[in-house]
Amino acid sequence: MIRPNRLIYEMQAEICSALGHPLRLEILDLLSDGEKNSSQLLETLHIPKANLSQHLSVLKDSGLIKSRRESQFQYFEVAIPQIKDACEIVKRVLNEKMHGQEQIAAEVKRKLKSGQR
Repeated sequence: MIRPNRLIYEMQAEICSALGHPLRLEILDLLSDGEKNSSQLLETLHIPKANLSQHLSVLKDSGLIKSRRESQFQYFEVAIPQIKDACEIVKRVLNEKMHGQEQIAAEVKRKLKSGQR
């Protein structure tokens, strides 16, 4: 029997796995501005169509995006709007981490220049 929390963790891991590629994050970022068709995404991303299709499939299978067909085009949009907020939180954490590392590097450099240990 799967504990209720375990099921949530498994679902969270599936979403995190789908977010585990920079190109998929970029696709989500593009779609967070509004619905786009595959031609628009290809024009922006400059990747092969097969590659885009593969990444869209991962995002769709994880439930992060949804699609609809209109004549010859397939349109994609973010299925869970809160995912943009989650990605923004991660970006802020990373920016803070990078800023902290820059401060440490500057301090080490300053100490090396002054001969301190």
